Amino acid sequence: MANKYSRMIREEIDTLSPYIPGKPIEEVQEEYGLERVIKLASNENPLGLSEKVKKAVINELSTLNRYPDGDCRFLKRAMAGKLNISEDMLLFGNGSDGLLKVIAETFINKGDEVIVFDPSFVEYTFVANLMGADLKRVKMNPYHQDLDKVLELVSDKTKMIFLTSPHNPAGTIITDRKLRVFLDRIPDNILVIMDEAYYEYVQSDEYPDSLEYIKKGYPLIVLRTFSKVYALAGLRIGYLIADSEIVSLAAKALDPFNVNRIAQAAALAAIEDEEFLENSIRVNEAGKEYLYRELEKRNISYVPTEANFILVNMEMDCMKLFEDLLRMGVIIRPGKPLGYPGHIRLSIGTEEENKLFINSIDKLLGE
Repeated sequence: MANKYSRMIREEIDTLSPYIPGKPIEEVQEEYGLERVIKLASNENPLGLSEKVKKAVINELSTLNRYPDGDCRFLKRAMAGKLNISEDMLLFGNGSDGLLKVIAETFINKGDEVIVFDPSFVEYTFVANLMGADLKRVKMNPYHQDLDKVLELVSDKTKMIFLTSPHNPAGTIITDRKLRVFLDRIPDNILVIMDEAYYEYVQSDEYPDSLEYIKKGYPLIVLRTFSKVYALAGLRIGYLIADSEIVSLAAKALDPFNVNRIAQAAALAAIEDEEFLENSIRVNEAGKEYLYRELEKRNISYVPTEANFILVNMEMDCMKLFEDLLRMGVIIRPGKPLGYPGHIRLSIGTEEENKLFINSIDKLLGE
């Protein structure tokens, strides 16, 4: 049935599709009548909140009748100190998703060209389409971002390029050497957005220090988040790092009181809890090595990852596999909607969760 209000909307809205997140645990429990369900679909930290964060959240409850600090001053001060940058290079927002929208609203005009990799995180195309940009897509090669192909597409209409490292969903990185060569060839009137949502998990010595490129004056915006290693996905808080002049422009498009009080308090406590951060990385590395071994034993191929998830090539109908695993109480992400048919994206969980996934796969493959 036609929507009677369709004629009233901006034409760009017709190009958009709603974001489809991983299934929540509660929905799967209700749908299949299961008491226990594990979620390995949305790249969340399986360890839950740190005790310091819990305490900070509880302490903040008594202040919820007051508006939050619109400038996130204490959080900005702490993060600037941690990263050894000036405070005016930081902007906090309602998740890095929200900041992607702020960047687009600030800099993209209708008809500007925006370059994205395909497949990649769907929010890049969402915000570009929202602003009426002309999208140019570069195919992955097949699990890596080929920056030379991007350079071939750059024109005098190009306004913005989206990169992600580690890449979601492949888990691969852009090396320092490749990034340096690429940035040296990009005109300074084109903004390069580097999404580093998973950078804390990276172990490779070839991973670039992207903040050094910002300090050297390259037109680079780096996005990071508290949703992954810091385990604050439910509070929606992220931040961008850029030259102070870029930050001052983007701040104009930021909603007032964009980050709530509890999110600010939790993020500040998370920054200070180095022990939780280190343990989260340790658990991820141990889980990664376990899953690598078990997948190799079963001759199942995967893409070596620098993140907290693994893209696994199951070479089968993964939508059916997804449904079969749901019935067993295991939520993963099928690869077809992510651009990788025949694959699944598997978040790395706790030792117990990883073993449960492998046992479930064994039962299904045995059948």
